[in-house]
Amino acid sequence: MSGASSSPPDRGRERFKMHLSPTQAKVVAMSGGDASPARRTAGSPAAVPVILGVPVIAWQAVFFAAPLVFLVVVTFWTVRSFKLQPAFSFDNWQKVLSSTPFQRALVYTAEVSALCAALTLVVALPVAYTIAYRLSRRLRDLAVAALVVPVFSSYLLRIYAWQIVLSPGGIVNSLTRLVFGIELPLLGGQFSLQIGLLTATLPVAVLILVLAFSGVDRALIEAAANLGCRRVRIIWHVLLPSIRNAVLLAASTAFLMSFGDYISPVFLTGSKPPTLSILIVDTVKSGSQWPRASVIGVSMLAILVVVLLALNWLGRERRGRKGAR
Repeated sequence: MSGASSSPPDRGRERFKMHLSPTQAKVVAMSGGDASPARRTAGSPAAVPVILGVPVIAWQAVFFAAPLVFLVVVTFWTVRSFKLQPAFSFDNWQKVLSSTPFQRALVYTAEVSALCAALTLVVALPVAYTIAYRLSRRLRDLAVAALVVPVFSSYLLRIYAWQIVLSPGGIVNSLTRLVFGIELPLLGGQFSLQIGLLTATLPVAVLILVLAFSGVDRALIEAAANLGCRRVRIIWHVLLPSIRNAVLLAASTAFLMSFGDYISPVFLTGSKPPTLSILIVDTVKSGSQWPRASVIGVSMLAILVVVLLALNWLGRERRGRKGAR
């Protein structure tokens, strides 16, 4: 057979088209029925995810990966006469990591974030349990909507509102002076800081746990109840083990959100003692030390990555033990 002759599939397609009316042939042509195999492969559904993923990858590369790489590069630069000078030196890393203010801010930030994660779980678990199991479907939908709304509202406005409420002339102290004749030092300490952080972390954690509680097989709960288990025992031995990964996710989310928070420490504690985010701003203000501020920022990112990897390993380890049983 010569190279100019058509292949069997092509001859079959031509015979099929000979029996079509002009209208049917037009429909087949518009639908791509006579397209070549290469053309059909290029327009196949398998190529759609790749095409749709290109803008996302480009966005992440331009607005996340590139600035992050530049931030790491700046850590090795120097500042002379308040101007950045490209260089390659580890002096910034040595001075920042060995400085007492950085070490104190790191310990304080870690303590605040760990406490925020613990408080978030203490409050979010009973709230999520109540929403998932104790409310009717209509009230549950309203509660979930009420949790979603604050996520899309301004965090700065919410913290500013807490500053007004907790201030010496705010609502709380006005009531305590009127009723008890005393004024409570609510603003400027750990109490006000945790309230501000919980304002951001609680809605997210509760939503995560509500979804986890809703995914638990009700047959397990009914079986435990039929065996005589009380509600507390069911929660401790059935529900919590079933949502262990969601609990880790909620705790890690609260830790990450509070670790890099800047607004709450500034508005509710007066920046004293400083957290790492506040230390970054103070470092930039003192002689335009952008390289040292970049060192602090990269260190924060590295710490958060380590925390995420540790939690991921912990979740895998527990799943492995559960599977081995």
